[in-house]
Amino acid sequence: MMVNKTTDLTALRLAAIVEWSDDAIVSKDARGFITSWNRSAERIFGFTADEAIGKHITLIIPDERRGEEDTIFKRILANKVVDHFETVRRRKDGTLIHISLTVSPIRDPDGEVIGASKIARDITERKRSEAAMSELAAENARAYQQAREANRLKDEFLATLSHELRTPLNAILGYARILSMKMLDAEKQAAAVTVIERNANSLKQIIEDVLDISSIVAGKLRLHVQPVSLPDVIRSAVATIAPAAEARGVTLQTIVDPLVPAVSGDPDRLQQVVWNLVANAVKFTPRGGRVQTQLARVNSHVEIVVSDTGRGIDPGFLPHLFERFRQADSSLTRDQGGLGLGLAIVRELVESHGGSVVASSDGAGTGATFRVRLPVMIVHQESHPEKTRAHP
Repeated sequence: MMVNKTTDLTALRLAAIVEWSDDAIVSKDARGFITSWNRSAERIFGFTADEAIGKHITLIIPDERRGEEDTIFKRILANKVVDHFETVRRRKDGTLIHISLTVSPIRDPDGEVIGASKIARDITERKRSEAAMSELAAENARAYQQAREANRLKDEFLATLSHELRTPLNAILGYARILSMKMLDAEKQAAAVTVIERNANSLKQIIEDVLDISSIVAGKLRLHVQPVSLPDVIRSAVATIAPAAEARGVTLQTIVDPLVPAVSGDPDRLQQVVWNLVANAVKFTPRGGRVQTQLARVNSHVEIVVSDTGRGIDPGFLPHLFERFRQADSSLTRDQGGLGLGLAIVRELVESHGGSVVASSDGAGTGATFRVRLPVMIVHQESHPEKTRAHP
């Protein structure tokens, strides 16, 4: 009698442990039908015991994971351990949860496996924490790489800046010494002054670019906003570039709609945008090539398009074209000068006017096209484009 009471107490204790366990404890028969379902199973999966018992275990298994049950049961039949198997199950409301699954065989008195007992622990929060930690680690890795890249670009920029400053300074100093010796005739003196003036302008442009990018980085860029006539802006910018283009043997062409609606902006900064794009196109276009600037109304925007027949842009470099300090060729032996700031300044100025700028090129030797879009300030009646005289 005492033995039976002890057995009954043990059974009751085991039943209580199962019922009040923090983990879901579920049993099923050999065909996969649920035979027991504790309180934590109700809490974790959302089904009550009445709703679950008698139903197939696929009640909580997503369709794409149903093959796992056969695999697990085969391992049980082969006396292999299934311990802390991490998988995904489906709640009554359809949401998916991550669980850690431990499976044990249920045997009859003859030792034959007639079912399985499963202990399922909800590890959804742990998985979220792991995913968050993984994302944080990835972000840190990206930040580290970005910092390294920024340092590399800074070092390259400083080396380039030093080189770009030294080149015109050396020319200015050299010709100034020659002039001070008063050994040149009038014609050579005039040529020397021209060289000094050209290199001084080059230095001025470098300094202005550095100051502009510094203002942009510091958030101190100021715009003197007013109604702006873009045809005037474009003609003025192209006229400024014309002597340099003529010296390089590059033809400039403008196609401007004179009645394009005005835009709201800073005329000097918008002229700087056009000047930078046209000057850049001239710099990378060989003798005999052509640079075209177009202005037209496109729906609710005004579009400025600068295209050239120059060397083109490597498709792999296009995504980095408007980044500060980035140049396709950053070596000091490259055949074209510059700090790699011009296009970055263009993007910042265009975006500060509420517009956008994009570049396209089919690769080496195919030329490049830059497209600036600016919102119109007022609506004018459409007019037909007027082609202006090409500069030789």
